[in-house]
This record gives sequence, structure tokens and C-alpha cells, in this order.
Amino acid sequence: MSAEGAEDLDAETLETWRSRFVKSSKISAVMDAAIRTIFGAEARDLSALYFLMYLNAGGGLLSLSEVRGGAQQDRFVLGAQSISRALAEELGDALKLGVAVRKLVQSQDGVEAVSDDETLGGRYALVAVPPTLAGRIEYQPSVSVGRDQLTQRFAMGAAVKVLVTYERAFWREAGFSGEVVSSDGPLSVVYDNTSHDRQQPALVGFVVGSQARQWSAQPLADRKRRVVGALKRYFGEEAESLQEYHELDWGAEPWSRGCPVGGLPPGMLTHSFAHLRKPEGRIHWAGTEAATEWIGYMEGAIESGERAADEILRRL
Repeated sequence: MSAEGAEDLDAETLETWRSRFVKSSKISAVMDAAIRTIFGAEARDLSALYFLMYLNAGGGLLSLSEVRGGAQQDRFVLGAQSISRALAEELGDALKLGVAVRKLVQSQDGVEAVSDDETLGGRYALVAVPPTLAGRIEYQPSVSVGRDQLTQRFAMGAAVKVLVTYERAFWREAGFSGEVVSSDGPLSVVYDNTSHDRQQPALVGFVVGSQARQWSAQPLADRKRRVVGALKRYFGEEAESLQEYHELDWGAEPWSRGCPVGGLPPGMLTHSFAHLRKPEGRIHWAGTEAATEWIGYMEGAIESGERAADEILRRL
């Protein structure tokens, strides 16, 4: 990072940087809701430079946070997993699922991926998991100190997805879109998640940032009461008449360890970030955190994968 002022911006948190320029408590509250939703983190957790770089990669704060015309606009009728399933069909038997790579062993001729039950070999390896998970793989020989230090500090955001279903979309009947942005919690954002055929009315909300880190430690009855209480404040008494209540805490998921993206604290972007994409011998790196555009999004994951694949193809 050689831009003018980069060192200074990377030397402080987003919270301290913001405190000098944003004097309105209302604006700070709206920013907090956006930061928590986009990063799953608090302003105090992030480097000011990382925040600005991330926004630049996604077209700005409004582009990342808005629904209409923004990153939150579209949903997949068959679910986002339908993309992975379609790609998997093309790969056929070459794709192995449920095989956790514990170790990557490099030699002069190739790389071996070692799991609990088998070892697979190739000329090169491409690791496309969150940096914090990549850091849990054992490497022989070891990766560089710079790479190891970076993955140790690339913390995943904290997010819990909450889905509440209803018999009627009463918020639509009242003329509401179903979208809420809140700085009070426990839900930082709420969206209308009714099925495309309108047969299943639903609201989806996200507990993010510091509240998400402690969420699953609370009794389920208390969590449900807090969520329904918030929906009642937003949409009225009918929010209490729910059909089903579901949660997913991404921090408890072994193959993500958090959501929606990894974030960097001060000092790492200007000193160690180059190691995120720099190959280590025959090992190349992808994943949405390693993107240059739309970091943290599916588009970023695709962009980084194409970049890493091109690197390997050039070597072949």
C-alpha cells in the first residue's frame, strides 16, 4: 500500500479515525449498523485503511449496503448453493466432498494434500478458504512468517442469521417493505424474505458484531424473545404470531468460523497484506478476502479464483 497517507490510516482503527470527522451521534449510529452488517465487526476492530480499501473495491458504502441498485438487491430462487451444485455437476467424480485437508506437503515436483483418510497429489495447489482457516492447515515446509502472521490476524466477522416465518406477510399489507436498519440491536438489519412465489411469508434478520459473539451463549428462549420483541417494535403486535423460528451462527460453523468476511486490524495492510495473494512455492491463494474487486462477496470469490487460476496456468 503506497498511497499517500496509507501508513497513517493503517496506524489507527476506524473508530478513532471516525471520531475526528463524524460529530453527529445519529450518523455514527447509522455507520455502526452498516459496519456491523458489512463486516460482522465493530469500528474499533478494523483498520481505517482496510475499511476504505474495502469500500473502494465494492463501489462505495452505499453500493455495499443498499438493496435497490446495491449489493443486497438480488436473491437466488433456488438458493445461492444452486451455483455450487451446478459447478459440481460439471466436475463429476473429480470433486471430492467431506474430505478435510489437514496438511499440504510441497516437493520439487508437486504438492500433496493430506486428509484424515487419503492423500491426493498435484503439480500445484490452490487454497480458496478464509485466511483464518488457511492458517489452520499444516504446511511442509512452513509458509513464510509474513503469510503466517497475516492469517493469525485476519479475524472472521461475527454474524447470526435469524429467520422468522409467518402465515401472512402483514408488513406488506400495512405498506411496509420489511427492511429495517437499527443501531440498537439485537438485529442490525431486517429484510423481507418471503419466497418468490409468495407462499411462505418470512422476515430475515442479522445479529452482527459484538452482539453476535455472545449470542449463542444465551438461552434460546431469551434469544427468541429479544428477536420477536424487536420485530414487534418495527412492525407491530402481529410480529408475535410467528410460525417458525430458525437461527444459524456462522461463528460455530467449522468451515467458515464467522461471517460475512475477514477483517484486518491496524498495521497489517501496509506491512503484510502482499502475502495474502503471493504464492508460497507451488501453493496459490484465492477466496473472497483475496479479491481486488467486491471483497467479501461472491463476485470477489470468482474474481480471485480466476486470478489464481491464471497464475497457475502461466506456470504450466
